[in-house]
Amino acid sequence: MRNSVPVLLIVEDSPEQRMLLREFIADLLPCELHEAADTDAGLALARRHPPDLLLMDLHVPPRGGMVLLRVIQAEPQWSHTQVIVLSGSRRAEDLAEIEAMDTCRYIEKPYNLDDLEAAIFECLQQRVAR
Repeated sequence: MRNSVPVLLIVEDSPEQRMLLREFIADLLPCELHEAADTDAGLALARRHPPDLLLMDLHVPPRGGMVLLRVIQAEPQWSHTQVIVLSGSRRAEDLAEIEAMDTCRYIEKPYNLDDLEAAIFECLQQRVAR
């Protein structure tokens, strides 16, 4: 949190889900909020506005969330970035890959907003502790 407010980035291809997340986060905490509908736009935004917290769908086009996550985790400028993966996937391969990555939380869709709120604050606390 370079400024006094955290920088959050939403990478979600569903306009409805982005709107829900945007409105929920706007009511939840003061922050600098950016959003992208695909991984390429998400990466470009992350380069311009390094996020403290990334909320991302696992199956977002064109490359998929795991590719974005690998890029984010490989770059030193994003070493502080916490990640919440939001997905409806129950595939064992997806879950194993998420678990192997250094994500803050995995939340299955459809998600409970109380769980999402707790995850956001938990991840931002972990970011401060790093």
